[in-house]
Amino acid sequence: MRVTFAKSDVSADWDEGAYSILEFAEALGLTPAFSCRAGICSTCKSKLVSGKLAYFEEPLEDLEEGEALLCCSKPLSDVVIDI
Repeated sequence: MRVTFAKSDVSADWDEGAYSILEFAEALGLTPAFSCRAGICSTCKSKLVSGKLAYFEEPLEDLEEGEALLCCSKPLSDVVIDI
């Protein structure tokens, strides 16, 4: 699976060893905003341009179509995130 961070112009194959998309982004040198790392605060909420995600921690807030929490999700397909 390919994860693309559109605004940053960074793209890489998903590393199954990554805990979350947030951790994966950090490993690629990106610095997305975050706070709790548990789906509680929504600080890491980003625009999901395309693709499907799975949440391993259920977000406390209902997300709108096209929104993603980076701290508690992993890709299920190729994804494009607007960070």
